Amino acid sequence: MIRWLEMRRMRRAFRALPERDRAIFGSVRFDDLDYVAAAQLHGCSVEEVERTVARVLVALDRGAKPERRPWR
Repeated sequence: MIRWLEMRRMRRAFRALPERDRAIFGSVRFDDLDYVAAAQLHGCSVEEVERTVARVLVALDRGAKPERRPWR
């Protein structure tokens, strides 16, 4: 049950990302392109691909965790 909730939260976090971030991340993780090929495909630098992949991974990790609400 917990794993299903994490996946649901991650999907929601992924959909909330900008289209360009999703496209770059998808090229690297799903289409199995290396960073150089992904950079050429998306017209950006390899460093931008690296930053984008890192940003998406952080967003997915944060999105998988339940919201923390302060105690009342």
